[in-house]
Amino acid sequence: MAGWSTPPQESGRPEWRAPDRKEIEARRMLRAGPYPSVPPDLAARAAARGRRLLVRRRLLHRGGSLLALLALLTLLTWAGVEQPWRPPPARTTPPVEGY
Repeated sequence: MAGWSTPPQESGRPEWRAPDRKEIEARRMLRAGPYPSVPPDLAARAAARGRRLLVRRRLLHRGGSLLALLALLTLLTWAGVEQPWRPPPARTTPPVEGY
C-alpha cells in the first residue's frame, strides 16, 4: 500500500492537492512584514495568567479530592451504623413451641 500515498512536499501537503487560497495568502502575509509590535509586558502578563490558571487548577483538584474523601467517610459511617449486609429483622414472631 506504499504506492497509494504521495510523499508530502515542503509545505506538508501532498503534491496532488492544489494550493489553498488561504494558505497562499497566509504565507504571503508572513513573508511581507512589517511584523506587528509585541507589547513589552506580554511575557509577564502571560506568566501571571499561567500562574492564576495553575492556582485555580490546584484549588479545584484539592476541593474535589476533599469532597471525594468526605463522601467516602460518609459512606463508611453509614455502613458502620446501618450494617446493610445483615438481613432485615423479622416482621412476625416465630411460633411458640413447648407451651
